Amino acid sequence: MPTTNGPGQAYWKAHLNAIDAEGIDASAYAKREGLAVSNLYYWRRRLKLQSAGDTLATTPPGRSPERLFVPVAVGETAAQSGRCLLILTSGVRLELPSLPSPQWLAQVSQALALQVR
Repeated sequence: MPTTNGPGQAYWKAHLNAIDAEGIDASAYAKREGLAVSNLYYWRRRLKLQSAGDTLATTPPGRSPERLFVPVAVGETAAQSGRCLLILTSGVRLELPSLPSPQWLAQVSQALALQVR
């Protein structure tokens, strides 16, 4: 990850421009130039966000600009009845008052498999 004492924005922008001009991928360029590819990806993202006018790149850690949040309205959810409908391959429908345990379902499945034989 870039440090605050390392090269600045102009340095990384020049490298990213060179990658675009040469038409090679960032990992090949990083290897050739002796750079960490993670730094190139970090700066590519940071500069893209800045050019888009997004303040995320300059927001201090732990703080979120309010304009990044979207208002959401949460409505009432329908109360679930707790009932469970089990439809068997034979067409039989079992309506249960609640979700049965996996063990019960396995037992029913085994019993039906034996019955079919």
